[in-house]
Amino acid sequence: MLLDDLYDRLTSQSVATTAELYKATLPSTPDEALALFEYGGPAPVHAMTKVAVAEEPHVQVIGRATRPDTAKFRVQRVMTELDGLGPVTINGVSYLGIYALQPPFFLRTDEAGRYEFAMNFAVTRVPATSS
Repeated sequence: MLLDDLYDRLTSQSVATTAELYKATLPSTPDEALALFEYGGPAPVHAMTKVAVAEEPHVQVIGRATRPDTAKFRVQRVMTELDGLGPVTINGVSYLGIYALQPPFFLRTDEAGRYEFAMNFAVTRVPATSS
């Protein structure tokens, strides 16, 4: 799955630790955390065939910290690792390219007064074949 693959990439490259990186959730603790969320992208790519040759999901990364510069830096580190990555195989999945859709931006201050910065990525990967 996409979030598993990106989680593994970011932790294996020491961009984040398993204690601070989350998939599809951003729990209330710890104060400093990163979260990955998958959301829709354009329709699958078909090259004159019924079977899709590529999928293009999008991913949002949210970084949270008690200081705005720290939250932004955490997201910036993810951008440095992922933007322009590919072609690469992660956990047996072929990723043709991962590209930032914009630089990190201020998202909000949460209910505990912590700062959240975010950014979005477009991902192009070869679809998994069904058996």
